[in-house]
Amino acid sequence: MDIKGMIADQMGAFTTHDIGGALLSVLAAGLIGGLGALLAGAQDRMRLLAAWAALVAFGVLLVRGSVPLAIAFVGIAIVLAPRDAHGQGLRGDLLRLMAALAGLGCGAGATIIAALLVLPVSLLLRWAHTKDK
Repeated sequence: MDIKGMIADQMGAFTTHDIGGALLSVLAAGLIGGLGALLAGAQDRMRLLAAWAALVAFGVLLVRGSVPLAIAFVGIAIVLAPRDAHGQGLRGDLLRLMAALAGLGCGAGATIIAALLVLPVSLLLRWAHTKDK
């Protein structure tokens, strides 16, 4: 197998034309999630809600039309559900969900897509957890 074949195998069900759309989808979800929080009057949780929206978009993007991956994603979401109704421990939950989605993407054979999406999501999580001065 040549290098092009190996790279193509690690794209999963994605093509090179899907990369830009995938990045745009995740970033748009974060933006829309944050904007929705602002409009709903939840300014104090805007960053966390933007991060949740981006992570959910990341997960849904990976499972597009695959029933086994969708079931795996639901299982991950159930196991990693927030600990309480007040959002305590959300930082750890978000980081674990990001790691789980990276594992889901790599396990589904979309290693390159998962690696490309972890970068903007990581930056969004970093922003979501900065303390306002």
